[in-house]
Amino acid sequence: MAKGFGAGKPKKGNKKREKAYLELIFALLKCPDNLKQKMLMANRNLIDSSLVKALEIVAIKLAEEGDDQSANFLIELANWLAEELGLLSSDSEICLRFWLQMKLAMDKRNGHLDAVHPILQTYLERDNLFIQRFRSWATCKLNNLASQDAKFLAVLLATFGSIISEFPLGDRAENVEQAIACHLTALEVLSLETSPKQWADAQDRLATACCNRIKGDQAENQQIAIDAYEKALQVFTREESAREWGKIQNNLGNAYRDRIWGDKTQNLELAIIAHQSALQVRSRDEYPELWAMTQMNLAVDYRQRVEGDKEKNLDIAIAANQAALQVYTRSVFPEAWADTQNNLGNVYRDQSEQIFGDKSENLNLALSAFQAALQVYTRNQFPEKWAQTQMNLGKVYLLDLKQTVKWIECFRAALEIFTPTDFPQHCFKASRNMGYAAFQSQLWWEAIEGFTTTIEAVETSRTWAKSESRRQEILEEAIDVYQNMVQACINAGQVEKAFEYSERSRSKRLVDLMASYNLSQGEEIPPKVQELLQQYEELQRQIDQERQSHKSENSRSDTRAAWEAYNEAIALLETQKQQVWENLRREDPVLAGEIQVNPLSLLEIQKLIDQPYTAILSFYTTNSDTHIFVVQQKQITLHTCTGQGLDRLQGWINQNWLLPYMNDSQKWETQINSILCELAERLQISQLISEHLQGIEELILVPHLLLHQIPFAALSTGEYQEYLGDKFLIRYTPSCQILEFCQQRDTVGIFNEISLQYGTVEDAEDNLPSARFEGEQLAKMYKIPPENRLIGSTQATSKNYRRLAQQVQVLHSCHHAQSRLDNPLESQLKLADGSITLGQLMTPSWRLPQLVEVFLSCCETNLGTPSLTDDILTLSTGFLCAGARSVVSTLWSVNDLATALFSIFYYQQRQEGKNRPEALQQAQIQLREFTKLDLNKIFHEVEVREKELIRNKRKYPSDSIEYEQWKREYNMYAKLNKRIIEIENSTQQFPFSDPRYWAAFICHGLR
Repeated sequence: MAKGFGAGKPKKGNKKREKAYLELIFALLKCPDNLKQKMLMANRNLIDSSLVKALEIVAIKLAEEGDDQSANFLIELANWLAEELGLLSSDSEICLRFWLQMKLAMDKRNGHLDAVHPILQTYLERDNLFIQRFRSWATCKLNNLASQDAKFLAVLLATFGSIISEFPLGDRAENVEQAIACHLTALEVLSLETSPKQWADAQDRLATACCNRIKGDQAENQQIAIDAYEKALQVFTREESAREWGKIQNNLGNAYRDRIWGDKTQNLELAIIAHQSALQVRSRDEYPELWAMTQMNLAVDYRQRVEGDKEKNLDIAIAANQAALQVYTRSVFPEAWADTQNNLGNVYRDQSEQIFGDKSENLNLALSAFQAALQVYTRNQFPEKWAQTQMNLGKVYLLDLKQTVKWIECFRAALEIFTPTDFPQHCFKASRNMGYAAFQSQLWWEAIEGFTTTIEAVETSRTWAKSESRRQEILEEAIDVYQNMVQACINAGQVEKAFEYSERSRSKRLVDLMASYNLSQGEEIPPKVQELLQQYEELQRQIDQERQSHKSENSRSDTRAAWEAYNEAIALLETQKQQVWENLRREDPVLAGEIQVNPLSLLEIQKLIDQPYTAILSFYTTNSDTHIFVVQQKQITLHTCTGQGLDRLQGWINQNWLLPYMNDSQKWETQINSILCELAERLQISQLISEHLQGIEELILVPHLLLHQIPFAALSTGEYQEYLGDKFLIRYTPSCQILEFCQQRDTVGIFNEISLQYGTVEDAEDNLPSARFEGEQLAKMYKIPPENRLIGSTQATSKNYRRLAQQVQVLHSCHHAQSRLDNPLESQLKLADGSITLGQLMTPSWRLPQLVEVFLSCCETNLGTPSLTDDILTLSTGFLCAGARSVVSTLWSVNDLATALFSIFYYQQRQEGKNRPEALQQAQIQLREFTKLDLNKIFHEVEVREKELIRNKRKYPSDSIEYEQWKREYNMYAKLNKRIIEIENSTQQFPFSDPRYWAAFICHGLR
C-alpha cells in the first residue's frame, strides 16, 4: 500500500472496467494540472497494474499520432504509479516504457541521439544486459504487430541501433554488434517499395555501424557498408534530399578509401569522386562545418592517392587540410581541429619520407602537428585518437635514427589502447610497425614484442572472418610477420619460440578442416548443410556428365570452338561449385566461431614423438635462409642453411623441379638425379645428419612451401650411393597440429590387424593392365572378398567407391588420378562414371572414421602447389581430412608397372609385421634392386594366362557378355606381357633403379 492507493493487483478484467480506465485516462488529459492528483484519488478503485498498462498503450497510440506532450505525460504517470504501487515490471513493461521515453526524449531535442544516453545509462545501471534485452523484446514484438505498427517500431529500432552505436559507456564492440543487429531486424520489416525513406535511413544507419564495427572481418564490414550506402542513394537523391545525399556521399567516400577488397588505386579514385560530389551540396557558406569535414576527408584521399604525381597529391592534401582549419578552430571545434592537425602531420611526414622539400623542416612540421593534436586528444577522453596519434608520432621519430627510445615509447603507448581483441586492425598496424622498426634496428627483443602482438591481432581477425577465402587472405597478408618473427626469435637465441611460431603459420586451412571433422564426427549433418551438399554433388554430376559426353565424341574432329565451349562449360560449373563450397564452409563450426583451435606448444609437440630414436625435422624458409628445426623428445636444435631463402631455395625448386615437370615431363625425368643432388647440398643434408641426427632412426618431415613436393627419401646423404631413405624411416605431415589430429583418431587398437577389412578399386577405366594385376595380387594376399573389389568400368563407379570407403579399414586405389595445380579442390580420382574430387573429400558428407590406412596407388595424389600459408591441398591430405590416420600417396605421375610392383612389395612387408614407414622403405629398396631376372618370379603366370586366353577365344560368341569379359582380361594380360618383354629385352640390369620409379611414394600421418 502506498500513498493511500489500494493494492496493485488487477481486478478481474471486463469490458466495463476497461472502459472506465480509458475514461479516466482521457479525463486526466483534459484536467488542469493542479486537479490531476485529486482526480486520481477520487478514482482510487481503478488504480492497479491494469491501469498502468492502459496508460502505456494509450501513450503509444498518441506518440504514433504525433501528440508527444500527452504521450509523455501518460508514460511519466505510468512510471510513477508503477513505483508507488510497488509493481515488479516485466521485461515487456520495462522495454515498453523505455521505448516511449526514448522517443519523447528525442522529440524534445529535435532528434539528437545523445538525448537518450542518460536514460539508457539509468536502465543499464539497473540491468547491465538491458541493451540485449530491449533488442530481443523489440524483435519479438515486431513479429506480432500489424504492418503499420511494425513499421513504426522498426524505425524506432533502427534509431535505437544508432543510439547504442554512439553510446559512450559499456563495451563499445558489443554495442556496435547490437546496433547492427537492430538495423538488420528493422530492414526485415522496412522495404524500398512500402517505406522508401525509412528503408533508406536504416540502410544508411547500417552502413555507418559497419564502418565503426570492431568485431568481424573488416573487409566484409566495409563491403556491407558500401552496398548499404549505395542502396540508400537510390532514395536520397541530390534533387530531392540534398543534405542526406551529401552526407551519404561523404561517408561512402570514407568507406571506399578504407576498402580492403578490390583494386586500391581504383578504390581511392572512387573515394575522391564521392567526396567531391559531397562538396557540390556542402558549401562553405551554407554548411561550413560539413564542408570542412569533407575537405578533411578529401585531404586523406589525396595523401593516399596512387594515381597522379605524388608531390602534387600531397600539396592538394595540405591545401584541403588548411581549408578545413579555416572552419575548424580549436576553440569552437576542438576535436575536429585535432583531427585535421593529425591529418596534416601525416602529410608532412610523407613529404619527409619522399624527400619533397626540406626533410628536416617537414619532420618538425609533422611533430608540431601531432603534438598539437595531443593537446586535445587525451587518453581518457579520446583513447582511440590518442593511440592513433601516438602511433603517427612514433613513425616520425623513426625517421630520426637517434630517437629510438621515443618511437618505442610511442608504439607501446598506442598498443595500450589498440589491443588484439579490442582493435585488431589498428593493433596490427601499430605492432607491425614496431616489429619492423625494431627488426631493422636489430633490436630483437623489441621486434619479438611487436610481432607477438601483431600475430595475436592477425589470429583474432582470422577467427572473426566467416569466409574461408577471407581467412586465407588475412593470413597471406601477414605471412611476412611470421617469417620475421621466426628470424627475430632465432637471432635472439629463442629457438623454441621460433619453432612454435613457424608451426603457428602452417596449414591453417587444413587445421580448420580437420578440427571440424573431429568436432562433428558422429553427429547428424544439419539440414542446411545437407542441402548445400546436394547442390555440390549435383554440380559435380553435371561436370562428370560433360566430361563423359565429350569423351564419347570423336575429339579429333572437334573444332577449336567446340573444345573451348566444352572447357568454358566445365569452368562455369567449377566456379559455381566454388561458391557452394564457400557457403558450405560458412556453416562450418570452426568458421562459425563455435570452437577455437589453439596452437601447440613445444612441449605438446614433443609428446607426439613416441620413441627416443624419432625426430621431427621441421623446415621453414624465410627471406634470407632456410631453417631446419630438429625436435626430439627432450630437446630441440636448429640447423640453418644460410643464404637459402625464398628466392634462392624455393624459387630454385620452382624453376628446376616444378615448372620442368609441368612443361616437359620427359626432360624432367632425365634431370631428377642432378636436381636432387644439388638440393641435398643446398639443404646441407650430410652436415645435418652428422651434427643433429646421431642416434636417430626415424624422421617425421614437416616440409615448407615447395619442399612438400620433394622426395626426401631420394636425397643423397653424402655417403657413397646412400639415400636419406636408406638411413632413416621417413613419414610426412603438413604440420605438427595435423599429426596431433591423426593421433587423436588413433583407435587402431580396436582393430586386430588380422580382422582388418581390405578393399580395392582397380583399373576404373580399363586401361591400366598393371593396376588390374596389382589388385589381383593384393586380393590373394589378404583374401579380399569379391564384394570388396571394384574392378574395371562396370564396378568402379563413384557411388560404389564411396560405399566401399565407408566399410573397409584399409582402402587401396589403383587407377588414374589427376592433380589440378590451378584449382586444387578439383583434383580428382578418375572413376568409371566420373570422378571424386578433393573438394568432395573435404566436405562433411565424406566422414570415414574407420579408415586406418589409404594407399593411393595413382598418379599425382600428393602433387600440389602450397599457398603462401603453406596449405598443401592434395588428394592425400583430403583423405586425412576425411578421417584416415595414414595415407600413402605419390608426388608425380608414376609408372604403371613400377607402381604395381611397389604396391605388392609394400603389402608383403606389411604382412610381415612392418609398420608403414618400414614397409615403404623396404619396398623402395626392393624396387630399386629389382632385376630383369626377378620379373619371371612375379609375373610367371602372365605369359601362361595370355596363351590360355588366346586358346579360349572361340568359346564365346562375339556378341556375348562373356566375350566382352574375355576381351578385357586378354587385353590386360597382353599389354602387361608386352611391357614385361620390353624390359626383358632392354639393356638395363636394374630397370627401376632410377628415383623416378620408386621415390614418388610417401607416407603421411601415423606410423
